[in-house]
Amino acid sequence: MGRITVREAAESDLPEVLRLLDQMDESMYPQQPAASEAELRELFRLVLQDPNQHVLLAETGGRAVGSAHLYVLQHFERRPKRSAVVEGVVVDPAYRGKGVGAALMRAVAERFSGRPDAALRNLERARAAELGAAADALEALLMRSAGGS
Repeated sequence: MGRITVREAAESDLPEVLRLLDQMDESMYPQQPAASEAELRELFRLVLQDPNQHVLLAETGGRAVGSAHLYVLQHFERRPKRSAVVEGVVVDPAYRGKGVGAALMRAVAERFSGRPDAALRNLERARAAELGAAADALEALLMRSAGGS
């Protein structure tokens, strides 16, 4: 396997992102009807236009092998802070255990390197267990960016 790169997805990446998302195990969620292709295309376009949302695409050898969706929340409080939610983390089964998930999580953490107040939340326990080393890498990066040990 070659070098893993992670970049922001573009509208033209929708088929590859959907291919990856189709590989997710969503058995823990109640049955929900699938959206139409037109609905998905419009939603993807809106997400990509939102400066607080990012769809990240991991690639190696010109092939999309992983993706993650994150969005930043601005909390309205006396001490305003931001947090980010990571959803839709998926790695192509043929590339699991090869550093793709860790590369995605490093890219997520890099988005917040200038914002030590940002915390990533809601990385589902099932996903954390599935990603293993990727979740560990994310935790270490967040601790460093927040000034922890």
